[in-house]
Amino acid sequence: MSLDIHTCEQARLSRDARFDGKFYTAVLTTGIFCRPICPARPPKPENVKYYLSAEQAQQQGFVPCKRCFPELAPGKTLPTTLNKILNAFDYHDDNLTTLANKFSISTRQLHRLVKQHLGISPSEYFQHQRLLLARKLIRTTELPFSDICFASGFKSIRRFNEAIKQQYNCTPNALRKQSDVTPNKCIDIQLPYRPPFDWPLMLSFFQYRQIQGMEHITDSFYMRNITIENCTGWLKVSHHTSRHALILKLSLSDYRYLNQIIQRVRKMFDLDADMSLIHDALATTPVLASVIARSPGLRLPGCWDILEFSIRAILGQQISVKAATTLAMRIVKQYGEKNAQLPDEVGFSFPTLDIIQQADFNHIGLTQSRKDTLYTWLNFFEQNKDIFETYQSLEQLEKQLCALKGIGPWTVNYIAMRGLSDPDAFPSADLGIIKALTDDQKKPTNKTILALAESWRPWRAYAAIYLWHSLAQKD
Repeated sequence: MSLDIHTCEQARLSRDARFDGKFYTAVLTTGIFCRPICPARPPKPENVKYYLSAEQAQQQGFVPCKRCFPELAPGKTLPTTLNKILNAFDYHDDNLTTLANKFSISTRQLHRLVKQHLGISPSEYFQHQRLLLARKLIRTTELPFSDICFASGFKSIRRFNEAIKQQYNCTPNALRKQSDVTPNKCIDIQLPYRPPFDWPLMLSFFQYRQIQGMEHITDSFYMRNITIENCTGWLKVSHHTSRHALILKLSLSDYRYLNQIIQRVRKMFDLDADMSLIHDALATTPVLASVIARSPGLRLPGCWDILEFSIRAILGQQISVKAATTLAMRIVKQYGEKNAQLPDEVGFSFPTLDIIQQADFNHIGLTQSRKDTLYTWLNFFEQNKDIFETYQSLEQLEKQLCALKGIGPWTVNYIAMRGLSDPDAFPSADLGIIKALTDDQKKPTNKTILALAESWRPWRAYAAIYLWHSLAQKD
């Protein structure tokens, strides 16, 4: 992929926030690279070079700017398959062959995709990702260097120290002393996004669905329990007071899981979406154009954990959101584990697969048919975890899941839409979507809805969210 130099130049000179994270500006005379929104005085065009990614600029020997912090830029909009592959990479195990095999592609194809969209090889990209994350943690937290080393994916303190010194020409300790940012005793990490983003609307969506005891959501923040394998802790997400960014505050028993948690939170709050592209595709339909004009910052809420979300989706079949949330809360309180060392508001964790498979679901309020559907789903999930880790095809997922008794197209599309963050999943038979598209009391057929939705590809999931929100605006 090549950059349009004229477009980059215009965006750089105007500090256009829409291009933040889409390219980086390197200054030949200073050896520094910046985001296009950098507040520093613009250098002369003849002294500027443009790069596809921060990793590519750093790989070419340029150092991140101390004013605009390129490591804090929003994520780059990438093809869906490549984005899934990069998010699935284990920063503590750099086996690219294993990664490629997971997604049924060759290592040669993986190299070609990464080189095309990010400008460097996969190995170089992941190494510079480690360095940028380490630099961010060194400069903005008081985490011990040993925790930062393993959190950013380095396998030894010695290799961590060598890599920092080689890339930034100073030790980790000297890099921390250079920081103009006051470190926080509690770990705070900025998660940038491209505007617009309606934070109150996103919070209200989660607040209406919160499981008390596991989640605590107010008008200003989202907080929840963290349990990943043997790692426990909590996270709290709020909005930055002056920047286009969320603040992730967290406490973990094992910081090797930090990068995985950052990726989960970015997906959960849909921070890498390019809303201008999505709006362009949807606004040709009048009902969508109207709701976009009123709520341009509405995004696609994701989930924290696919097992947790899939169970909640099954509980929500053909009942209200409030009723489904009550059932989920009863499951957490009855089968989840309480950690007395965590804040009481988020002390409960969602039950593990092993525990919930043994649950009888008595005294929860479930019908026998709903219990049977849950048991069927849990057995399927145990035997087919990999299809969610390497998900690529909605059609294939629908074929597999609809073969299960009690699982229909609505549930599959809702799981794909919010559980797997598929931007093109679309529960076309949803009553809310039908109601939103009803004109003069004439309900559209499912065939009509699907035909209309063809023009919304590949953003049909966003169309669903906007259609649902249009009903709330009418109330």
